[in-house]
Amino acid sequence: MRSLLRKSKPLTDPIVWVDCEMTGLDVNNDHIIEICCIITDGDLNVVDENAYESTVYYLKDRLAQMDEWCTTTHTASGLIDKILENEDRSLEVVKNELLGYIKKYVTAPRKAVLAGNSIHMDRYFMMKEMPEVIDWLHYRNIDVSTIMEFGSRHNPELMKLCPKKKQAHTAKDDILESIDQLKWYRKYYFKSGDDTAELVKAMKKGDI
Repeated sequence: MRSLLRKSKPLTDPIVWVDCEMTGLDVNNDHIIEICCIITDGDLNVVDENAYESTVYYLKDRLAQMDEWCTTTHTASGLIDKILENEDRSLEVVKNELLGYIKKYVTAPRKAVLAGNSIHMDRYFMMKEMPEVIDWLHYRNIDVSTIMEFGSRHNPELMKLCPKKKQAHTAKDDILESIDQLKWYRKYYFKSGDDTAELVKAMKKGDI
């Protein structure tokens, strides 16, 4: 699919969306086994619908050490079979490909923020296993889960109407749902520029 932005045009306020599937949530002992990256501009328009996605190869014996939830989930999604079928997808290969993919659209370091649901966990694992990728990105995150948690306390009735995620637990599907979720919050939870125009004028005048 074609890129939505010309290569010669700088990407405005780039957002690098990432979702990792891991062998567990212990950063010291678990590993990334699938990763997907989708890049949007600041208005949440997807730059490349093909995205970047890859499994990361581990031996069957290592995958067998996963807990029951991970084993059941990643078996049902077909992820374990995909991992074992692609022995060439080493962590080093995937890391270099991912960094190259990001640099294709984000040409300057520390300009793009990392985004996703509970994105701090993905960042922790990437800091350990893909530090060069993290070094290219800004230190700030856009965590969609933070908005969800705050909104459920601030305006619970509205938040109950947010479309439910399918919980497919495949990296690309999870990212696309995260982007759609943030678009929903922008439309229904956050006020638009038109809604706040008069408020901004009053604040600038010192009336508020």
